[in-house]
Amino acid sequence: MKLSILDYVPIFEGRNATQALNHTVELAQLAEQLNYTRYWVAEHHQVFSVASSAPEMIMMSLLENTNSIQIGSGGVMLPHYSAYKVAEVFKTMEASHPSRVNLGTGHSKSYKNVNKALNEHKTIPVDYENQIDDLIAYFNSDSDINQQYKDLYAMPLINTKPNMFILGTSKKSASLAAIRGLPFVIANMGQDKEQIKSVINHYRSSFKAQHPLHHPYVIMASFVITADNKYLREDLANAFHLWLLRIGYLDQPKCYPSVDYAKQKSFSSREIEKINQHNHRVIVGSANEVISKLKEMMTDFDVDEMMIQPHVYGEDNRKQLIQLLAIENFKHK
Repeated sequence: MKLSILDYVPIFEGRNATQALNHTVELAQLAEQLNYTRYWVAEHHQVFSVASSAPEMIMMSLLENTNSIQIGSGGVMLPHYSAYKVAEVFKTMEASHPSRVNLGTGHSKSYKNVNKALNEHKTIPVDYENQIDDLIAYFNSDSDINQQYKDLYAMPLINTKPNMFILGTSKKSASLAAIRGLPFVIANMGQDKEQIKSVINHYRSSFKAQHPLHHPYVIMASFVITADNKYLREDLANAFHLWLLRIGYLDQPKCYPSVDYAKQKSFSSREIEKINQHNHRVIVGSANEVISKLKEMMTDFDVDEMMIQPHVYGEDNRKQLIQLLAIENFKHK
């Protein structure tokens, strides 16, 4: 099974952003040694407990400190930015590290003030689909395709191009990817299983209708938690659910809570209800149980690659998590 990683770059209790970013470099280096396919970083704004607000900056650091693993964004929220600027940033990375750069794009909105701050000079909403078409043109150095700006090229001119991926959970996003012949990345957000199957089936059928000589490609991302003993797994899951629950609060945590801190917290009946709802978003178990579940999802949903989100407390725990799953995945070959 192809395994990859999506990292939120958590800032743990008692740590700072510098330490979080340094740890992400170490984790990517370990992932490369363990033969993970790709290592992506997310984009989040106004979330105090993560350091992944500028994925392209983190990507360049990861590219400089690794040798072969694919490095990408999961993803750049394109409507906040100029497609031209994004193209030049990613082409610059591609020029420095040919055939290793992945551009995953999405269009999820952030907090209201974040949306305003990132779009302060825009007078009309940006058309996301047009932006995707612009990126394709810029990456292919084809100014004729670009309908907005004739004779405009994204620099530098290079012989390779970043690989593009469309992130989403809807049929609309699936169609966008399929029509353009791009891979589709869907996250396990606790959706109804039939809904996920419907979206992926729609992508595959639409892709084949548009590009009969090419192959559709689907990646599914999911939070996972494992450790070498069940008590630690339970503690890590408890801290994860505390983080996931409270990042939506007005007084969201300034860091990712430690296991010890999480043990001291009590939950209201309403919070317990929400945690139970969130259980579908994360796979918790022994390494064998997690790999078995990932393989089951891969088969059930007709997915080509699984992308784990090792969003647990502690540098050593994160390293152990990806090590255990890599070893177990190798056993299942």
